[in-house]
Amino acid sequence: MSRSQHEFGDVSPALDEGSAQRRTPPATRRSIAVLAVVLAFGAALAVKHAGSSVAADAAANSVRAVGGAPALGPDPGLTLNAGFVGIAAASNQGYWVAAADGGVFTQGDARFYGSAHGLPLAGPLVGIAAPPGGRGYWLAAADGGVFTYGARDFYGSLGGYRAFGAPLTAPITAIAATPTGRGYWLLGGDGGVFAFGDAEYVGSAAGRAYATPFVGIAGTTSGHGYYLLEADGGVFAFGDARFSGSVQDGRAAIGIAVQPTGRGYQVARNDGSVVGFGGAASNPAPVDWGAIAHPVVGIAARAAGGAWLARGYVPPAPPQPAPSTSAFLACTRAHESDSAGGYAARSPDGLYYGAYQFLQSTWDNVARQSGRFDLVGRNPATVSPADQDQLALNLYHWQGAAPWGGRCAGLP
Repeated sequence: MSRSQHEFGDVSPALDEGSAQRRTPPATRRSIAVLAVVLAFGAALAVKHAGSSVAADAAANSVRAVGGAPALGPDPGLTLNAGFVGIAAASNQGYWVAAADGGVFTQGDARFYGSAHGLPLAGPLVGIAAPPGGRGYWLAAADGGVFTYGARDFYGSLGGYRAFGAPLTAPITAIAATPTGRGYWLLGGDGGVFAFGDAEYVGSAAGRAYATPFVGIAGTTSGHGYYLLEADGGVFAFGDARFSGSVQDGRAAIGIAVQPTGRGYQVARNDGSVVGFGGAASNPAPVDWGAIAHPVVGIAARAAGGAWLARGYVPPAPPQPAPSTSAFLACTRAHESDSAGGYAARSPDGLYYGAYQFLQSTWDNVARQSGRFDLVGRNPATVSPADQDQLALNLYHWQGAAPWGGRCAGLP
């Protein structure tokens, strides 16, 4: 390791406004601090116990090959201290996979150059990046720290901003290398872009509120542009990046990869599906009823075709009482809808819907906050009672009883 995440590096100034395509506003000039606060997306994959002799999930912490890429491993169900968070190709026959605790794992002809495992990280690792050549890699942490390994130079990080009184207001979620191997970009959860080394800053999505955090960045083969990916699947193109499409279908997007040929890009989703644009190949999600426990967390495109998808690990949640048994929800239903249609209730003025009499705008906001993008835009009175219960309980935990006039406050 040549630098720690606490070293302070210069950030390339925003010289020009980038050309953002798709549904972005005109690209705004970026200040040193990220401008908007977002929730940390998928705040680190939950930790697995190192003492466990058998992995809790056979597909956890594994790599799936698609589109003709060779299957190299690691063996499914690898027992680790922390789940995988990212993957980077070293060659056509090898790759590196990074874990949230800083661990790095090699497969095929990829060489091991070191890891951040065991270091006092100020934030969980969020990604790994490597330029062509396979001679080293960079690791990025949520606080903006960058770790350098192999024949890669350190060009700066954001880990020192906290000490200088300007902490990041949104976590770093991804890192991408320039094609020369002499620089990299860091992406903030609000769409802020930070350029180091020979990485060009050509715009960002920071400065406006978006429904979901930004989770992926990929540079063009020329190095004069990049794509940003929002968790709802939205793609934003800057510089010489060419927008070729996006899809928002309720599935969570997790990473974007530019084809080594420069023709098109691929968006990976957490269910294992890959959507290609601009001539890049698509791959359907596998039949996998347990995908929620081992979601895809990263994609690495292969120069000779195909891609590798890294899968992490999310342990099962402890059993929770059904929301419908909540005393608060029962009290609220009694006031709002029990005598007026129950879960299908609609107010006489047509503004409030369902068992908890949601305004459509309130319902949509809570659905976004809850990560239930499939419920955004749906009439609350038409969705299942279980979903109405859950979103009402989420709103109660978020804002208390105020949305219902303070009634039933204090009940569990």
